[in-house]
Amino acid sequence: MRKLYYIILFGVFVCLTSCIPHANLVNYQVLESKMAQTSPIQNAKIIRIQSGDVLEIKVHSQDIKTAAPFNLNSQIDNSFINDAELYQLNGYLVDKKGSIDFPILGNLPLGGMSVEEAKKFLLDQLQTYLKDPVVNIRFLNFRVTISGEVNAPGTFTIYNERITLPEVITLAGDLTSYANRRNILIVREIDSKRTFTRVDLQRPNFFTSDYYYLQQNDFIYVEPSEDKRGAVLDNSNKVLPFVSAFVSIAALLISAFK
Repeated sequence: MRKLYYIILFGVFVCLTSCIPHANLVNYQVLESKMAQTSPIQNAKIIRIQSGDVLEIKVHSQDIKTAAPFNLNSQIDNSFINDAELYQLNGYLVDKKGSIDFPILGNLPLGGMSVEEAKKFLLDQLQTYLKDPVVNIRFLNFRVTISGEVNAPGTFTIYNERITLPEVITLAGDLTSYANRRNILIVREIDSKRTFTRVDLQRPNFFTSDYYYLQQNDFIYVEPSEDKRGAVLDNSNKVLPFVSAFVSIAALLISAFK
């Protein structure tokens, strides 16, 4: 009888030790005692054009025929072209020097400019050729990649040039139960330099950090927590349903023989 009692205790211990603490599952732990009830919204950092970017540039004017030479030929059969090739055909690739080769105007050094600054620069160049020109510019390669302990890892194309880390996590189906929310790696490339930064989602100052808003081509890696290492090494999780059933039967036997 005493042996069965110890078996039940062992089963309960296995069940309890296999659980992940609730605090480890909470993404954003805003401590009200250390943070004001309201805080100013931090504006996203201005995205700068850099080498390797692909830009879509559309030029419009009252005279459509006059503006046509300043636009890439869009009459392309894209039924047999993949997305990467379409970027090259429908956009301007910024070279290593930060320049693009633009129709009629030739070489334009847009590297380091924001989209708004590039628009103004291009408008100034077009004044000689067009009356009241209108220029639209957007990134075709504003993408972020997230992998690791998320439910749907992948690369996501962003169309509004403004996205936060929580939004990308949501696009990836949220973090798994085994995600280490206190040590998320963000790899960022700026001016041909790669930076590595660790982000803690459970710190109140995360919402005001420089990495709350993401930039083009950011790579996010969510590493596993110590709980997952224990789950992988401990095969008892695989037999936990059988242990639970055995404990239930043992409890019934104890009750029957009392």
